[in-house]
Amino acid sequence: MSPRRLGRLRTPTPVIFPFADDAAGLLFGGPPLLAVQDEAARACGLEVVDVDEAEPLPEGVVALIARDVLVSTAALQRLLDHSTSPSRPVQAALRRGTALYAASTRLLDLADDLRVPLWAGVLAGRVATELEADAVVVADEDGAVVVDTAPWGPAPHQLAIADVERLLGHPTHWLHVLELSLAAARTRLRSPRRTHHRGARRPRIHATAHVDNSILGAGVRVEAHASVIDSVIGDDVIVADHSVIQGSVVGERCRTLVDTHLRRVVAMPGSTLSNLDMQDAIFGREVFVTTGVAFFHDGPGRNVTVDGKDSGRALLGGAIGARSVLGSRALFRCGVALPAGLLVVARPEEAFTKLDEVSMARAAVAFGDRQRDF
Repeated sequence: MSPRRLGRLRTPTPVIFPFADDAAGLLFGGPPLLAVQDEAARACGLEVVDVDEAEPLPEGVVALIARDVLVSTAALQRLLDHSTSPSRPVQAALRRGTALYAASTRLLDLADDLRVPLWAGVLAGRVATELEADAVVVADEDGAVVVDTAPWGPAPHQLAIADVERLLGHPTHWLHVLELSLAAARTRLRSPRRTHHRGARRPRIHATAHVDNSILGAGVRVEAHASVIDSVIGDDVIVADHSVIQGSVVGERCRTLVDTHLRRVVAMPGSTLSNLDMQDAIFGREVFVTTGVAFFHDGPGRNVTVDGKDSGRALLGGAIGARSVLGSRALFRCGVALPAGLLVVARPEEAFTKLDEVSMARAAVAFGDRQRDF
């Protein structure tokens, strides 16, 4: 008897601007997207196998997923439970009007439930491009963490971060990555399976530091008077003295500098972050951000505009491309996305200078006895 399998389409995954990485490698709640899919498949008793969309699906495939789909164990299992008909498969969908639906459809004009490229049923022998399926709403919860944002935005001055067990999404824009990564972190924090690291790989938390409802990776160091709250922190991260990280996702090998304050920030691996109050922003890998960098809002009573559209969000920072270096007093309008490899400094004649690959390879920032190459 062949094992039950989750087929993963081998098609190229779209690169989401401005990260210079495809969606499958971006962090969602801590792990990269493909790792989230692997985790959900294992928990549902499925073996993951890569498949070609133009060829018949191999024996044992009972579910099929695109490489850029976010799905939790609970959502995948619910779809499998609905796939009872041997003649017609089912396709996963999100219920319109929920906080999770809003997170996955910012800037999109949709009038119905959102279909996601995730199918289940008797699929062996079928060709992916020829699948016809009935939509099944598997993500219908409307849970959310509500954050007060006064004085920003129209009444009631609140921001809802999706907090559900049946997590599902299909990110196509950097804003979706930010929203869904924060939602995925909330899902993981609902029942965190904490890894018991041993020896030198065990997280080191200073006696004066504060860690609450968070997941810390191997080798994490939380220094004196720092706070980590409602966050997922990757391996080998350094949280410097007096830093505050709240409701955020921080990738492996990142570090903050002293007095950094981050709220609802997603940082890809290898970044160095120093800021007094960075909120609702997302950074690509190996970004360097200094203290005076800020996103400025047009004022209370207005939602932030992204790509010429109403984001539906009164509070939003922006997106910083991979390997960008942002110098002190660099100011940006809320909702902007800066391309990868950008150097922005305080002097106007030097701002928005694009570094080529050779220059980026030579660039380095030193911290005491440590050096970070870009």
